[in-house]
Parts: sequence; structure tokens; C-alpha cells
Amino acid sequence: MLDPVLPIALYLSFGYLFKIFFKDNSKELVEFIIYFSLPAIVFAKIYPLNLTYETLELVFMFNTIILGNLLLAYFVGKLLKLEKKILATFMIVATFGNTSFIGLSYIDTFYGQDYVVYALIYDLFGSFLLLVSLGMIIINWGSGQHVNFKGIVRSVIFFPPIIMFFLTVFAKNFEMPLFVMNTMETIGATLVPIAMIAIGMKLELKNIFYKLNIVTTAIIIKMFVIPIIVLLAFSAFYNLDDTWSKTTILEAAMPPMTMAVVLAIKGGLDERLAINALVIGVLLSLLSVTGFYYYLA
Repeated sequence: MLDPVLPIALYLSFGYLFKIFFKDNSKELVEFIIYFSLPAIVFAKIYPLNLTYETLELVFMFNTIILGNLLLAYFVGKLLKLEKKILATFMIVATFGNTSFIGLSYIDTFYGQDYVVYALIYDLFGSFLLLVSLGMIIINWGSGQHVNFKGIVRSVIFFPPIIMFFLTVFAKNFEMPLFVMNTMETIGATLVPIAMIAIGMKLELKNIFYKLNIVTTAIIIKMFVIPIIVLLAFSAFYNLDDTWSKTTILEAAMPPMTMAVVLAIKGGLDERLAINALVIGVLLSLLSVTGFYYYLA
């Protein structure tokens, strides 16, 4: 039953053990992913895709899911009477899912690279854009800093996968040589192993019980409540047999986002709470995401 996800578990283990016995190279691996793997897979999947009005509908739907998630996290955090810094951290880890490194890995593993394009759209024009805009506002609010709108705009404009997306849209006017497509697909295929090894290197088990009740609540919202709500909504309005529906539900079920945790830490939020949510979420996703996959199958 766990055969599809076992390679991901092995990659995580390889990364964690490498860090223990040698050193943490996750920073370099993540940079390789951002500057090479992600742009390559964006080109390989977006170039042959017909961008239509339905694509805009998907973007609107994905953003609606994430914003609904954010509102739920905010109200639950207020019910728990969390102070501002903890509330901001709680909202970040309970809302923004790892739809890039881990999300693309799961979709590739379960459904194949042909359906990674839906996860790409979810990540680039949903998770990423909302994180570097609304997410940064929440982080600055929680830490008492001023909002740097110039920095937010710069992060969006110069993010390599976003740049590659617009270059790819322009390139669609031309016939690409076969060797270019093959090269992009080969580089894009490095995403899954390198991303999961990098995540493995980032895993920290020493703070596993820190604010466990808050972390558990955040994970339940992010990885169970929201995907179940999306599943019920899709079962009423869409066909759950469509693979795009399944990929959307799995993307909604992803654990807390690594980049969101990094930004929360840099922004002065609760570091141990954010890392703890990331660690437990990633480990739990091996079973929870697989469970959603087999249910949908």
C-alpha cells in the first residue's frame, strides 16, 4: 500500500542521515531547485499546455481554498486566545502548504509528471503569491515590523520559476527543438529526489514536543480539515474521478510550507513552533497524503 510513497521516505532518510554524519547542504540543494529544477519543470509542463480561461478559473479556485484556510486558522487561533506572535506563526503554518517541493513530489509519485502542471499552477499562482504578499503582511504584523511592499514586489518579480513562466508563455510562439524539451524534462526530474533530500536535511527532532497542542491544531486544520472540506465541495460540484480534482485535494492536504517557515523565522516569529510544525507535518504526510490518495482512488 505504501509502495508509491516509500521512495519519498527513503529520500527524507538519506537527507537526515547525511546531515547527521556529514553536514547540512540543504541551502545549496534548495538553491539548485529554485534556480534549475523548478524553472525547468515550469518550462517542460507549461510550454505544451494551452492556457485558457479554465486556467484562470483554476487559479481563482486555488486562491479561494488558501484564503478560506487562512480565515479558518485566524478564527481558531483567536478561539485559542493566542498572543499576537504565536497567532501569526499559527496562521502561517496552518495555511501555507508545501505545494512545491513536497507537493510536486507527491503528485509526480502518485499521478505522474503529466499532472504536475496542476500542482505547478496551484503553487506558483496560489501558495507562492499569497505567501510573499499576504503571508509577509501577517509575519510583519506578528513581529511588530513595518510591511515592506517594495520587497514583496521584488520577491514576486525576481522569483526564478515566475520569470520562467513568462518566458515560457513567450516561447510558445516558437517551435522548440527536441533537445531543449528533453533537457528541461531531465533537469525537472531532479526535483523530487533533491527536494526531499533537502527537506530531510532540514528535519529537527529535538523540539518535537514544543507547544505540541498548538502545533497539532495547526496540522489538523492544514492537513485534514481543509482537504476534507475541499473533497466534500468537489464531490458536490465536480467529478472526483478527474485527476485535476485529485491533485487539488492532495495539494490542499500538504504539510506546512518550508519557505513559509523560513520566512516566519527570518521575520521574528516563533522559530521552534514553526520548525516543529514543519517536522511533524512532513513526517505525518507520508501517511496522511497517501491515505487521501488511496481514498480518492
